[in-house]
Amino acid sequence: MVKVSIIVPVYNVENYLERCLDSLINQTLEDIEIIVVNDGSPDNSQKIIDRYKKKDKRIVSIMKENGGLSSARNYGLKKATGEYIGYVDSDDWISPSMYEKMYDKAKKENSDIVSCDYYKAYDNGTNIKMPGLLLESSDMKKNYIISVPCAWNKIYKKGIISNKHWPEQMIYEDFASNPLLVKKVKKISYVEEALYYYFIRESSIMNDKEFKPKFYDILKASKILSDGINKDKYYLKYKDEYEYLIIDNLLRDTYFRLKDVSGSEQLLKDIVDFIKENYSGFLNNPYIKKMGWKYRFITKQIYKRHYKLLNFISRS
Repeated sequence: MVKVSIIVPVYNVENYLERCLDSLINQTLEDIEIIVVNDGSPDNSQKIIDRYKKKDKRIVSIMKENGGLSSARNYGLKKATGEYIGYVDSDDWISPSMYEKMYDKAKKENSDIVSCDYYKAYDNGTNIKMPGLLLESSDMKKNYIISVPCAWNKIYKKGIISNKHWPEQMIYEDFASNPLLVKKVKKISYVEEALYYYFIRESSIMNDKEFKPKFYDILKASKILSDGINKDKYYLKYKDEYEYLIIDNLLRDTYFRLKDVSGSEQLLKDIVDFIKENYSGFLNNPYIKKMGWKYRFITKQIYKRHYKLLNFISRS
C-alpha cells in the first residue's frame, strides 16, 4: 500500500498536461502512485502520458471511453491502492511538498480528510491565494461544510469515499457530494498553506459566455445535496451550515457567473423558485447575518430578482 494515490482525469489537456505531471513526479513524498485516467481524450494527451510513464514507474495509465470528470475519478478510485486519495485536475499543478505536508498532517492527527489553501492561477501569471477552510467555528465539520467543496485541495482516507462517490454525467459534482462526507468522518484537519494551483482557463465551461444546458447542473447538484440532508437526521445539527452553503453557491455564485450570459434567465428564475420552496428564511441564517450589509443587501436583491437594480449598482 502506497501512502497516497493521486487520481488525474485527462480530457483535451495536451497543452497543460506536462506541467501537471511534472508537479506530481517531483513530489517530495515519494511513496505515491499517480493514476492517470484518459477519459477518451481525442488529442495527444495519451502520447504525453506514455512518455511520462516510461520516465516514472509510479504512473499508472488507464484508458476508458469518455464519461466525464466524475466517471474518470470513480474509475481511478477502483484502481487506487493508497492509504489516502488525492485528486488533481489535469490542467492544474501543485506545490512540490503538497502531499508530504498533507500526509504528515493526516498521520499526526489521525485525520480522515485534510484540506489546504490554494491559488487561483491565471494565464498572466497572477496567483490569488484562497482559503481551503473558513475557520468560523471550533467544530471543523462546520468549517468544512461552509468552505469551498472542491475535491482537489484535499486528501481523503480511502475508506470514506466509495467508487461511486462522484455523481456522474454532471458538472458541480463536488458540490453535490463532498459536503455530505461529514457523516463518515471523525477528524478533519487543515494545512494553512496554499499548495494547489487551480488554473483559470478562459475555455472552461465555467467561464463560458454562451448558455449551456449543463449550467442547470448547479440546480441538480443542489437538489441532490438538499435531498441528502433532508433524508438523514444526522445533518440536522448542521442545518445552518448547509443552508449557507446552498445560498452562497446556488443563489449568489450562479447569479454572478451567469448575469451576463444570454439565455440564463429561466435558470436564474428556477433557482429562486427552489430557494423560495426550501430556504425562504435564509436571511435569518447566522452566517449570512454575520456578513457585511453589502453582502446581505445584494443577496436579497438576487433573491427578489431585482436584476436591473443590481446592474445599476455594478455600474455605479
